[in-house]
Amino acid sequence: MPEDQAARAARFAEMHGADGILVLPNAWDAISACVLAEAGFEALATTSGGCAFSLGYGDGENIPMNEMAAAVGRIVRAVRVPVSADMEAGYGSSPEDVAGCVRATLAAGAVGINIEDSDKSGAAPLLDFALSVARIEAAVAAAREAGVPAVINARTDGFHFGSDGATFDEAVRRANAYLSAGAGCAFVPFVRDAETIGALTKAIDGPMNVLAGPGTPPVAELAALGVKRVTVGSNITKAALVAARKAAEELRDSGTYEFARGAYTQPEVHALLKKSREG
Repeated sequence: MPEDQAARAARFAEMHGADGILVLPNAWDAISACVLAEAGFEALATTSGGCAFSLGYGDGENIPMNEMAAAVGRIVRAVRVPVSADMEAGYGSSPEDVAGCVRATLAAGAVGINIEDSDKSGAAPLLDFALSVARIEAAVAAAREAGVPAVINARTDGFHFGSDGATFDEAVRRANAYLSAGAGCAFVPFVRDAETIGALTKAIDGPMNVLAGPGTPPVAELAALGVKRVTVGSNITKAALVAARKAAEELRDSGTYEFARGAYTQPEVHALLKKSREG
């Protein structure tokens, strides 16, 4: 019998308390999820940017929530491993908006949800502190009411706008408040130097997620620094786009097809889709 959503959610939550570091590659559609699952990862995340790009939108809540939730649903149905969904800032500033976003995401089958504290209206870099905490409380309550012990990955975006001591202190204050409000993990992106990452893990009273890319310490070093979870955002998506561009340039400029050497065959793709669903 397939594992139900609540059981997958409980298993995903346990991964945040287990020894070692949880590495979650980010999928943007069903077939990319299958490829990542076949690579042996025990859970996946989605990328808001990658999902948006694949449907013709820019990142930053330009894709409507129902389309994002539908994209998450296709990813969830394609694989048997737990999937955590990046739902940006929750599609609205109020706690009620966030609760509705969580309900839609859980209905799509996800077992984890990213919620940011950036102000998408542009009025200020970050939403008011008390409001931000209330939004996480609403997300946790919505998951509880749905009967799914989803991991709320509460993201604080201060380092996107600065990197001084005040930024560090505010990131720690917000991360700890979100964890106290019931979040299962604190997400502090836009930090790549080992010294700052290590200081954050010591100051944050719970699991911490970093966003990795060029210049970020390798996974083993992040684990040694105390990081519990690492994601790569839309970096795999954009790497795939570069591969597509290079193939197109070869076809255009050389009229050759070496880009297809070593590619999946059609039967291999079909087998990949079937294997990922069957586990």
